[in-house]
Amino acid sequence: MALNHIKTVSEVISEFLETQAADGTLDADTVAAVNTLRKHDDLSKIKLLRKLEEIRKELLKAQVANFEGEGDDKSSQD
Repeated sequence: MALNHIKTVSEVISEFLETQAADGTLDADTVAAVNTLRKHDDLSKIKLLRKLEEIRKELLKAQVANFEGEGDDKSSQD
């Protein structure tokens, strides 16, 4: 009789995260944040929400900087 291997919670979560990381349709920064927190055994709802908020703020800053930079280019062309 063959014994079936029952996966641990850690194995299931690791496989899930690997699948998500390989999915090109998902936001890479979000997947990286989840993986980083998981790798450091620090994954919780609150910490994930904080990390995602940090990412969102960084992206907004970059968008504002790009927008302001485009404005400078247009004014210098006049």
